[in-house]
Amino acid sequence: MFVLCCDIKIGDKRFSAVNDVSVRRSVYQLGATAIIKLPVTSILRQTDGKAVTRVETAQAVAVGDPVEIRLGYNGRLFTEFRGYVKALNLATPLEIVCEDELWQCRRRNITNSGTVTLADLLQRCGLTVGYAETLTLRNYAVPDKPVSSVLADLTKRYGLSVFFDLNGRVYACRPEKVTGDVVKYELRRNVINDDDLQYLDRSSMKVQIKAVCFKKDGTQIEAKKGPDGGTGRTLYFYDVEDIEELAVLAQNELERETADGYDGCITTFLEPYAAPAMVAEIIDPVYAVRSGRYYITSVETTFGNGGGRRKVEIGTAI
Repeated sequence: MFVLCCDIKIGDKRFSAVNDVSVRRSVYQLGATAIIKLPVTSILRQTDGKAVTRVETAQAVAVGDPVEIRLGYNGRLFTEFRGYVKALNLATPLEIVCEDELWQCRRRNITNSGTVTLADLLQRCGLTVGYAETLTLRNYAVPDKPVSSVLADLTKRYGLSVFFDLNGRVYACRPEKVTGDVVKYELRRNVINDDDLQYLDRSSMKVQIKAVCFKKDGTQIEAKKGPDGGTGRTLYFYDVEDIEELAVLAQNELERETADGYDGCITTFLEPYAAPAMVAEIIDPVYAVRSGRYYITSVETTFGNGGGRRKVEIGTAI
């Protein structure tokens, strides 16, 4: 028997029961978000286990409080989110809106002028770097802007995927450069719903890949593969030295984009655990030829009276 359980810390307060929790994390989303719904009044317990007076929950929680969300079954808890209280929605039940390390980035400004490497810029932003592409930003001027604006500009100007892990480390790279553990899904066994998952025959698709590379010295080169008039996709690279190598990478991406495979989402229970940048091994016991490994781009986790669920978005084949 699986019994839902949670351990949610907000500031120095701890909650072992909630109305509802939802967490959204993605390698394509600058900041992870969480919404916690709590009763308007709660009995809060101190670390020694003794109950304290029933209080208004909104009075016990403040914007900026650190937040940690752990969810699971039968005492087996997985850390789903770490961040800060961003806002309080004084509804019934009380909604606590949370954001990960990006919340701190909104409150901190940076000024930069001249040429700088990506890693150095992130460090100047006061961030701990988990991984950054080897990239030189030529004449990159920042006139006293919030760090969050700088990160957003990096995603737009250089096509970087910028996201944080649960320890607050920042990643600025092509998503597939960062891969985690493999999680196995067997359709019709540990997958609740696969109605949003499609296996596509892409043999007749017309796709054109535009590969853009920012070289280490900050200069830019481009290559195209695929027929004109096809669906266009722009992909970014950061460690290619010549146009010939870039053209080969563009061709490889074209073949991967037009290969048969899954696209969409699956819904599962809280176990097995899954997070963005992990690899989903999808097993189809009926159609074995469809089995394969795919990059997980986003995970939306929900928890409440209706149970615990993960909506796992499947990306490109690995």
